[in-house]
Amino acid sequence: MSISPSEILDNTKNYNPDEEEEGIEEKKDNIIMNPVISKLGGYEFFRNVLKSPKKTVAPMVDHTFLAFRMLCRKYGADMVYTPMFHSKNFATCKTYRRDYWSTCPEDRPLVVQFCGNEPEWVVKAAKYIEDHCDAIDLNLGCPQQIARRGNYGSFLLDKPHIILPIVRELHKHIKVPIFCKIRLLPNLEDTIKLALQLQDAGCQLLTIHGRTKEQKGHNSGIANWKAIRTIREQLSIPVIANGSVLQYQDIDRCLEETGADGIMSAEGILANPSFFSGLNVPIYQVAREYIDFTEIYKTSIHVTRSHIFKMLKEKLDVYSDLRETMGATHTNDGFRDIITDLETREKNNLPPVKILTNKQKRELKQKENNEIDSLKKQKLDDNNNNENNNNNNNNENNNNNNNNNNNNNNNNNNNNNNINENNINTDIKNEDEKVLINNS
Repeated sequence: MSISPSEILDNTKNYNPDEEEEGIEEKKDNIIMNPVISKLGGYEFFRNVLKSPKKTVAPMVDHTFLAFRMLCRKYGADMVYTPMFHSKNFATCKTYRRDYWSTCPEDRPLVVQFCGNEPEWVVKAAKYIEDHCDAIDLNLGCPQQIARRGNYGSFLLDKPHIILPIVRELHKHIKVPIFCKIRLLPNLEDTIKLALQLQDAGCQLLTIHGRTKEQKGHNSGIANWKAIRTIREQLSIPVIANGSVLQYQDIDRCLEETGADGIMSAEGILANPSFFSGLNVPIYQVAREYIDFTEIYKTSIHVTRSHIFKMLKEKLDVYSDLRETMGATHTNDGFRDIITDLETREKNNLPPVKILTNKQKRELKQKENNEIDSLKKQKLDDNNNNENNNNNNNNENNNNNNNNNNNNNNNNNNNNNNINENNINTDIKNEDEKVLINNS
């Protein structure tokens, strides 16, 4: 379904979570007393309510806010996730909810994702929004260090004693179905075991990221689609495949290789939010449309900047002076000017403008410092060598002087000896002469 920003502006009122604060407090405080809620699940829910979504936008921290979700829906996303919310913060902090959570009637099907390690807080958080989404998802896939420190995400995958009670309590007390998103464990059999345990605990849809938690950043590699297929074949609930879906052509190939019911994309959809449509939409147009959506749905300027940067990264690598300009821009009009400038340069085939990135500047500075340190060390070594040579020369000169002094002393001794010998000879001669005189 194609939705234009102007149509939404005319017909939509954003949901304000603060409007329903009263009543929710009592409801969430008494969740343990409630009976198990009757609701659709599994394939019945997947087909009848979600309408068998094939293309899903992944939950992405600081990115999948309402404006971006609506842009993705315009270009063919069948289902969209919110960013990951911290359950305890969401449940306890009104400001946190106000700043991070919003939706609208057209923002469906919508899955809200929470992280956490305590059933009480995850359930209380979910109570706030169960009437404004289609499902709640438990994050068991985040591999970042913040998740390690907080003991959530993929760092719970080997702790079923923590995970399973959360899923059970959510399934019992939340009106909408409960989904889970996991990564692969190092051992595939362990992943299958966990997937079956989650299914038994009440998980109604499982998203499988075909990488382990160690596969991230530059070490992410290719997602293991065969492993997803193996797990999928053991389950009776819908499965969504996540990982290595970067272009439109990857969608059907992933579905065929994994046997999954749908795919999920993160990096690919960030770079090109229109790629689910299969249309060759100019990225400049998509970027401008995103800015239009951010003016309908309040979006932090740093979030807008991050999205524009990711959409235009390839262009900004060519004209990197504008990358620095974007970093210093704090208005939507400023972003529009940068987009126009990029588009004009590319259209007129202007030569690239290369400016070092901050990382490159740091690396160059480090290289210069290393060279300076190396020169200082070489100079110090040279000075030490010169000093040693001078000392050696001085020692040699001293030795020569000593030798000369010794020679002079020897000569003096010889001279003294010669004088003494001459004196003795003179004395002897004189004595001899006296004897001769006396004899005569």
